[in-house]
Amino acid sequence: MTPEAFCLLGQKKGFDFQEACFKNPSLPYCPARDFVIKPPKDGATPNGPYSTASPATVHPPTIDAAGIDWRFADPSADALAVLNFGKLPASSVAQSVIGQVASSQSASKGLSPAEAQAIFRALSGVNQVALSVRADTLLILVAGRPADAILPALEAGWKSMAVGENALLIGPAAAVDQASQRLSTYAALGEFPQTAQQRTAGSEFWIAGSAKLAGQEAVSAGVKRFELTASLGDRLTSDAVFQFDGAPDPMAIRTWLTTLGDAQLEGNAVRARMSMDADETRRNPARIGLSPLGRGLGVFIQAARYLPVRDTATTVHTKPVIYGLDNGPREVK
Repeated sequence: MTPEAFCLLGQKKGFDFQEACFKNPSLPYCPARDFVIKPPKDGATPNGPYSTASPATVHPPTIDAAGIDWRFADPSADALAVLNFGKLPASSVAQSVIGQVASSQSASKGLSPAEAQAIFRALSGVNQVALSVRADTLLILVAGRPADAILPALEAGWKSMAVGENALLIGPAAAVDQASQRLSTYAALGEFPQTAQQRTAGSEFWIAGSAKLAGQEAVSAGVKRFELTASLGDRLTSDAVFQFDGAPDPMAIRTWLTTLGDAQLEGNAVRARMSMDADETRRNPARIGLSPLGRGLGVFIQAARYLPVRDTATTVHTKPVIYGLDNGPREVK
């Protein structure tokens, strides 16, 4: 009989696989083993992004399931958001919702159809737009910019910078420079960037932030932070979770709960869902505009004027355009 070799891996009581793999990801049972470059026998420094020389070289992930590297975001951001258009340009629900939110933000409440369409065109002209908001500082990461998209002339003190493959940072010059530094080295993620890194890639819209972006009613009710995901395809559906430091008093937040529609108290949080078709979104502009979804989309309405827009045969340029730049064609003042 041919002798057979057996290999048995033992596990002692209390053994922590996660801790062991963190300390040494090259162990045979670690999922990251194939991605770790082992040091050569001659002691030379290995090439590549990973090394087993020290546990300090193994860093927590910073890129989410949709490919956004959240090191770009301010570690102390008040709110983060992502709008992923993908297949949405043909969605009547998306056009209706964005038009309603844009109109609600207009001082005269009279945004023209052409202006609303221009905002929608800017937002739908790129694959993904991620925002980092801290106080009055807005930082924009554009992913999947088309080659023919033209960046509008930026206001004084703002700049754009190409980062990675087909991505663009846009914002105040100091914020862009700081984001570029974070992306070029390992930078620990703050509270909301950590939440963003763990999000799934299934929704078209996602936002997380402090209670003030959810509205004064939420702040008064004692909400500390919230997270919302939404789909803008055939229907508008949203799922918002408002988190408290402890279990809230149902009677104390009763009035606020009535403003949320389908809301339920779940331990230390309140979960509220909303679902509308295209006709319902057109009939309920106030409800959408005042909702956490509307407030979150409102930040993208503000950012739309800074986004690159595809150049078509019908595009009218009011400013000169420079082509052949590293970060794509752009208007100049």
